[in-house]
Amino acid sequence: MSTHERGWRSSTGGSIAWSMVGLCLLLAGSAETLAQDTAQEDAQIDTIRQLGQIPASDQRRIADWVQAQVDRLAGTPAAERQAAAIKFRSRFREQNENTSNSAAFKQQFPVQTAAVAVTQFGNASLDSVIARALGRVLVELTSPETMPALLAGLKSSDAATRYLCAEGIAAQRTTIASDKDRLEQTIRAIREAALAETSSVVLGRLYLALSVPPNQIGAVFETVAAILEKRLQERRGRAVIADGAEIDAYEFFRVSAALNALNQQQKEQLVRVLAGFMRADARRYSTPELTFEEIDKLERMMDAEEEILTSLVGSGKGGNIRDALAGGGYANRGEAFKQAILWVGDAETNQPGVLSAAPWNVPVGAP
Repeated sequence: MSTHERGWRSSTGGSIAWSMVGLCLLLAGSAETLAQDTAQEDAQIDTIRQLGQIPASDQRRIADWVQAQVDRLAGTPAAERQAAAIKFRSRFREQNENTSNSAAFKQQFPVQTAAVAVTQFGNASLDSVIARALGRVLVELTSPETMPALLAGLKSSDAATRYLCAEGIAAQRTTIASDKDRLEQTIRAIREAALAETSSVVLGRLYLALSVPPNQIGAVFETVAAILEKRLQERRGRAVIADGAEIDAYEFFRVSAALNALNQQQKEQLVRVLAGFMRADARRYSTPELTFEEIDKLERMMDAEEEILTSLVGSGKGGNIRDALAGGGYANRGEAFKQAILWVGDAETNQPGVLSAAPWNVPVGAP
């Protein structure tokens, strides 16, 4: 090996070695800088957290802290963003659960977090990891003050974010129902979101969010009925496959106190839409070679539909799908369909069902 070659290799090896040292120093410096930055951010609100009253200037400092966390997550390389999102949530949890927090801080922290989140959700190009991280933080804050952001998140282009926000609303539905204005605002937002929703999983959470205490069912019934009607039209048309979203809605109506709170017109409207779903579900269930998942959803829906109808119409007056399911399940699917016909009738033979009679007046076959 020539002297020139030895010198070149030595020089190259040294360059690589020094580059690695430089990289390590840079990473160490970045970590140290990050620790300093977060410590400074926390110090800025440490002086606020024990205040009995928080003026507008300090409210802005809390909002600045929230924005700084969002900006840091947004600036994290894509490959590292998932891990950073976990730290992001941890940072909010630490602040929210600090034992030194005054009542005023406990109220303002979710207020300012929600204000920043509303702005972020309004950005159509918001990264999905950031959107989901914000959604999870809002859920974990469990505060009515987060409601503006949770409602804004229902319009996210990311289904997981919409699910999280619907979950956050559902978790607070009893508190929301205690405030008439907030309940009305929430119902309007959920109605708009649900009628546009394409994910059955998200829609299930939206149904759950509308499950107010039974004595307030009148406030949400029109919205729930509108969503059910739209979904039934889809089942009658192109959406033959049962996705099970209505299972969450049915659980609400299986509560006798909820049904008793409905007026007669509402009961009749509910019977008509349930009859339509029952026919569609029984027809689909009679199809051979369905997946286990769809069979399970159909059985759960038909079980709930019949239980609700029995509660409204009276026992022993219709078919008995549930016994057919218990007596053989999918292998006995032909019998399940016959029992559904006893409820809704058969349009091909013009055979009326129990629900064809007054006061329900369901068209024969529930078309």
